[in-house]
This record gives sequence, structure tokens and C-alpha cells, in this order.
Amino acid sequence: MSTEIRNWDVVAKAMEASGATSSQMYQRAKALAQGKLDPMPTSFPEAPYSISAITG
Repeated sequence: MSTEIRNWDVVAKAMEASGATSSQMYQRAKALAQGKLDPMPTSFPEAPYSISAITG
């Protein structure tokens, strides 16, 4: 599991714990934490699993 996926997992779990599960950010965090495609795609189609423009 990459650091970025772990970070999204932390975000998703924190949002679940606070009951904030109806937002698009929660849906994004949950999808990325599960290794799915970003439901809110960015301007970087070469990185569909990441909001980061930096590769590596």
C-alpha cells in the first residue's frame, strides 16, 4: 500500500468517525483509499489514481 493510499484511508476513516460521509470529499477519499479511480478527476489524466501532479 502506497503512502498516498494510506493517507486517503486516514482521511476517509476520520470523516467516518465524525459522521461526515455525505460529501464529495468523503466519496473521493473512500475511493482512493480502496485503490479505485478518482471520482473527481483532475487535469492530470496520466495519474487517474492520484490528485498529485508529481509522479514517483
